[in-house]
Amino acid sequence: MPERKTLSALRKEAEKRNESLDGGTVWRALDFVLYLIMIVMIMASIRAVLIDPVRVDGSSMLDTLENGEVMIVNRMSFAFTSPKRGDIILCYYPDVYYEEQGLKYATRVKRVVAVGGDTIETVDGDLYVNGEKVDEPYLTEDRIGNQYIRKQTIPTDSVYVLGDNRTVSRDSRYNTVGPIPLSRVVGKVRLVLFPFDHFRLI
Repeated sequence: MPERKTLSALRKEAEKRNESLDGGTVWRALDFVLYLIMIVMIMASIRAVLIDPVRVDGSSMLDTLENGEVMIVNRMSFAFTSPKRGDIILCYYPDVYYEEQGLKYATRVKRVVAVGGDTIETVDGDLYVNGEKVDEPYLTEDRIGNQYIRKQTIPTDSVYVLGDNRTVSRDSRYNTVGPIPLSRVVGKVRLVLFPFDHFRLI
């Protein structure tokens, strides 16, 4: 009789353990799902506010950026400062540009060559800012083209942008683009991430 009670007690304990395990499994699964959701939300927030991976579309920034490369853009780069000459930025063009070209409203990646208050022009195909010739080591002879920029002063809170492949780039030289207001600057390109063998800082 005592032995029978012991077996009954063991059976009940085993049933309780199984119930506990079943409940624990459900809670562990729920905890894992909530953890994944939290990670996704954090990553989405980082992408929306801090950094953004962007694929290069086109050849307007050769040889600095190649078509299809994935670059990392820091959206907070200009939260407390303004773009400087030489910075490569992601920006939106004026609405009229997209309408005229029949293009989707998308960002463009270009190099800042002049900032608000600067006077810019080309002389014999060379770029001058505030009367001084700009050294542009990132350009190659076959990328310069027949560039022409009339003498002008960049409005305050704007930047003048050009592509490194001047022969094909649609940039601030075009009437429908012009100087880009700082409000349309998204962030600064920091590095090329992919393909991995192209990894480099910008």
